Amino acid sequence: MLRELISVFGGIVLLLAAGPLMAAPDPADEEAAEESAEDGASKPTPTAEPQYVEVNVSGLPRSNTIATKLPLSTQLTPANVGTVSETLVTEQAGYYLSDALRNVSSLNVQAQGGVTDYFMIRGYDSVSSSLVLTDGAAEPEATWYPMYNVAGVEVLKGPSGFLYGIDPLAGVVNIVRKQPVPTSFANLGLTGGSFGTVEGTVDWNQASEDGRRNFRLNGMAYQTDNYREVGTSRQWALNPSFAWELRNGDRLNFNVEYVSAEFRPDSGIPLVDEQLADVPRERSYQTPFDFSDQTIGRFQVDYEKKISERVRIRNKFYYRALDWETLGTQFLGTFPTQTGSTVVSRLQTGLDDSQRFTGNQLEGVFEASTGSVKHNVLAGVELKYLRDDFDIGIVPPQDPFNPQVPGIPAIDLYDPVETAQPIDPFPFLSGESKSFVVAPYVTDQIAFSPKFELLLGARYDMISRDDQRQQANPPTLEEISRDDTKVSPMVGFVFAPDTSLSFYANAAQSFAPAGVRVFGDLDPEESTGFEVGIKKRFLGDKVRTTFAAYQLDRENLPIPDDTGVIQQAGDQRSRGLEVEFAAEVAPRLRAFLSYAYTDAELTSFTEQIIVGFDPGTQAPIYATVDRSGNTPAFVPKNLLNLWLSKSFRGGLGIGGGARYIGEQFIAEDNVAKIDSAVVLDATVFYDFKSARVSVNFKNLTDAEYELRGFGSASVIPAAPRSVFVGFQYRL
Repeated sequence: MLRELISVFGGIVLLLAAGPLMAAPDPADEEAAEESAEDGASKPTPTAEPQYVEVNVSGLPRSNTIATKLPLSTQLTPANVGTVSETLVTEQAGYYLSDALRNVSSLNVQAQGGVTDYFMIRGYDSVSSSLVLTDGAAEPEATWYPMYNVAGVEVLKGPSGFLYGIDPLAGVVNIVRKQPVPTSFANLGLTGGSFGTVEGTVDWNQASEDGRRNFRLNGMAYQTDNYREVGTSRQWALNPSFAWELRNGDRLNFNVEYVSAEFRPDSGIPLVDEQLADVPRERSYQTPFDFSDQTIGRFQVDYEKKISERVRIRNKFYYRALDWETLGTQFLGTFPTQTGSTVVSRLQTGLDDSQRFTGNQLEGVFEASTGSVKHNVLAGVELKYLRDDFDIGIVPPQDPFNPQVPGIPAIDLYDPVETAQPIDPFPFLSGESKSFVVAPYVTDQIAFSPKFELLLGARYDMISRDDQRQQANPPTLEEISRDDTKVSPMVGFVFAPDTSLSFYANAAQSFAPAGVRVFGDLDPEESTGFEVGIKKRFLGDKVRTTFAAYQLDRENLPIPDDTGVIQQAGDQRSRGLEVEFAAEVAPRLRAFLSYAYTDAELTSFTEQIIVGFDPGTQAPIYATVDRSGNTPAFVPKNLLNLWLSKSFRGGLGIGGGARYIGEQFIAEDNVAKIDSAVVLDATVFYDFKSARVSVNFKNLTDAEYELRGFGSASVIPAAPRSVFVGFQYRL
């Protein structure tokens, strides 16, 4: 895949394909940041550079680009947008996207078998209901997103198809990478700590004398032995980028990134009578052959041209590639034996997946006036080609009455002795999906007066899709071609009686085409969201608060019917309240708080469960059960996150936080649940002239709590108390 990426890069450079740079910081915000600094706000840390996620120098959110693709102040955004800065991620020693997302209300971070970032957003899971972007371009499904090159993270909650097209039924997460800047520097970082964890980073920027040609290289290498007995995980990444400001004021940016990851899956600890088994929390029941290997490639060309003071044209060409091969153990349950012991029944599932995204976004930005009414319009069209080739295999549990038939043997729960041998998975399902999308879109920010603004948006997706799926048992081959067309609208308004208070509301719809495993009418999934809120600033903008209430309905979920055939027949509803708080009430004393109350329900839902295996073909035998009226898995009613930090003039800094996760069911059957937990973290750091030394304590009180496992028969014990020491040096 690396060769493919280099080939694409070379071809695009020769063709000089173009795309937009991330929007430049708003001068008004820069002035406000300078004023804050003059008032005694903390200076940037040695690793902090100008950020495209716009925050003031202390890290408080000031504006966002995710809601309209244009710089928009948080006060006048008709939605509760979450913004997490590099400053906050650095203080908390965050390694991955999940670490940043914990700071945003209504996002419950979980574990996807230990191999990908995974979270619930307003009661809906990230794999089926959200879209992750890097610098505004869609990412393939399911991977780890390291924070080594990230300037900030933005989260637009609610249906977001009006700008981002298919799939964002519950929200969009935009990862904003560090861009080349007109100054020369080099930052080196080294972190080590618990569980044999070591990470090294480099951030090198080189600028020409006139500041028009800038090159930046970010790199990372990471390794951990894990706190559980699953083995060692490794990851490394390189991200070179080049920015060029042309003589006529045009801007051109090339960005390439390559990530390689070798992780060990983790299915956790089995449940016994719906309770966590009384065994050491470090113990693993995986087979020795489990693995998860990924390579991710990203290439992007951004170009922006200023036509006049009121008109700009920008273009974004992007390419994304994900190759993922994995084999993981899944538990079917624990069962007593005739000898009085208890065994864990296991199977393995394998996946060989190749995803390719190629696309182009051409946009125009226009400022216009009709009398006293001002318009800020973004109009664009996106063309993209998506391809996903996958093979799914399965190794069934070994039948104790027919041990000669290949399968994964059960293992003793309390005295585990591994006897499994490597077995190639039996073919189960393979597929090939190709989609071509043409999608015009437009947003119009209409200012009727300084007190009242209206935001209108809509996107029309025209999708031509060809799917092929092949089942092994019984042998079937199907080819399906179909066209989907859908409008995703959005309307929002803001009423601001004064500069410190605003009221807002929005309504939006999104959709997602039926997947390759869905049969029947192939209706697209749809979501409809409504949100109202109040934003209030206190103490001369030193305190920012947001209060929001929402309802989000999702229809046509793919679920199995009574015969086991997956149809578009499920429905889910989520209602909630959110509170966001960010403050710097005294120089260099910062506080961040987010709280969410979520009431979610599966209004119409059935699911398949494995009840056995065919003795001849080893194909799984399923039963279908109704879960309507139950609560979705891993959606606690209450979530709270708090972080406080103080930097002293001598260079010393301290910080600490608390996270409360309410009790949550681990599966849609609502039988077993995870108890609520309070997790405390802390940090101490010291800034020298060109260096920083930091110590981070995670899970300070050694609280025992659990995360999502793989399937409904297990959970993963979260990491115990741990300590990480970091050193950063600026050349």
